[in-house]
Amino acid sequence: MLANAMRQAVRLLWAHKTRALLTMFGLVWGTASVIFLVSWGHGVTAMLETGFFRAGKNMGEVWAGKSSEQFSPAVDRRYLWFTLDDVVRLRNRARLPEVIGAETWEMLPITFRQRAHTVDIRGIDPETLEIRGVRMAAGRGITRADLEHRRRVVVLGHRIRSRLLAGEGQIDSWVRIAGKPFRVVGLLERVGTQLSRDRMEIDEQAWIPITTLQTGWPSWWTDDEVVTKILYRMRDRSLLEETEAEVRAILAEGLGVSADDEEAVGIWSAIEMLNRIPLDELSGFLFILAAATLLIGGVGILNMMLDSVHERRHEIGLRLAIGARRNDVVMQFFLETFAIIVIGGLVGVAFGVLACLALAQVQVDDLIPVPVFQLDIVFVTLAILGFVGMAAGVIPAWRAARVDPASMLRME
Repeated sequence: MLANAMRQAVRLLWAHKTRALLTMFGLVWGTASVIFLVSWGHGVTAMLETGFFRAGKNMGEVWAGKSSEQFSPAVDRRYLWFTLDDVVRLRNRARLPEVIGAETWEMLPITFRQRAHTVDIRGIDPETLEIRGVRMAAGRGITRADLEHRRRVVVLGHRIRSRLLAGEGQIDSWVRIAGKPFRVVGLLERVGTQLSRDRMEIDEQAWIPITTLQTGWPSWWTDDEVVTKILYRMRDRSLLEETEAEVRAILAEGLGVSADDEEAVGIWSAIEMLNRIPLDELSGFLFILAAATLLIGGVGILNMMLDSVHERRHEIGLRLAIGARRNDVVMQFFLETFAIIVIGGLVGVAFGVLACLALAQVQVDDLIPVPVFQLDIVFVTLAILGFVGMAAGVIPAWRAARVDPASMLRME
């Protein structure tokens, strides 16, 4: 029965090639749209997550500010800062953060031979290197021994390496930071455009041991070795609020301020920004839009099959007159409709998958989303196709079953 329905469907399409082609175009376009738009929605999500997490996946940032008027009298308000002791205290007591690191920075001139640039110099520790998650293109990162011995070693970001060394220097080259010699021990791979950053992007930074920066360029307002920012990586995004509360409580205790004073201990995470973007709503809207396009294509198939029933009513009447059951007629037209849906749907699936795979190979800017194809999208599309086939097949089959064989034969 199914093979016969497929043959009848092919004959129907061949007999009305122009009408069938225009009708099936809507179905093919709708099917391809479901795959492409849903894949593009996944691509938007992936692009945003990658852009926000290039500075560090699931990373939180903590900085010390000023005691709030809400918790302290105006005359008692004071500026606050962290030290490495606060970092150690947080590592010893915090249970929710997975890794905790320290970072401080200065804008300083860096020179190599006749080239000079003012660069974002970051003092980091090995934990910060792990949190940032940037791979090394060559050499090594900052080690614990570098911190203990306050070594003058530097790791260069991708873009500053290209501008400063310009192919003339590599690992073990010597550069000068504010006139002080530093040995290049590592080169970072390209990170790309960041949606979350402070000051310059990682590609524009140079990293040195945090203790070396604290010794060489001490803070003018205190003798403490100041940590500009404490970084941490969450174990899970769902623990965002719990992790922030734990980190703030521990650090606030060390600073002698209230744990509720958000002005004294500021915390920010790219996850908060990502959560504000209605990605689920966007994916749902794209899916509804694509499914509606596919349903419109199904309406076109429905109209074509209704015309087919009208044109073949004499054939239907003759079959019923010589003993065919109405159920057989119903099944025949239902299967023909479904076969046409399957032919157009499979062509649309092929176009949609090939378009996604082809565009995924195109080299584009970091902030331009490309479709991210997933196999489950095909199954969802086929499920929608099945629904369209059922909806478009019932009415023509029902119309064919209502043909009166006697009246059709009298008309003949």
